[in-house]
Amino acid sequence: MIIFYDKTGNIVGTIDGRIHDEAQLKMWIGEGTERIVCQWEQNESGEYEPSTQKEVFTQLDSGERKPQDFKVNIETKELELL
Repeated sequence: MIIFYDKTGNIVGTIDGRIHDEAQLKMWIGEGTERIVCQWEQNESGEYEPSTQKEVFTQLDSGERKPQDFKVNIETKELELL
């Protein structure tokens, strides 16, 4: 998943998915936005898991939570529940 956010940490858009191609990795929304890119990687047991904030992105992937449930902490660049 790619999450785009503004200077205040509000999420302004997303690209869903576990693995992103080069075209998706070059995408941006508007000017003055930042982004968090979470690719899923295969672990030692052969299962795929998020490359960052495992619990949060697993909840997003399963539909348990939605991007609108979060805001980006500008200092840590991590998602936090609202």
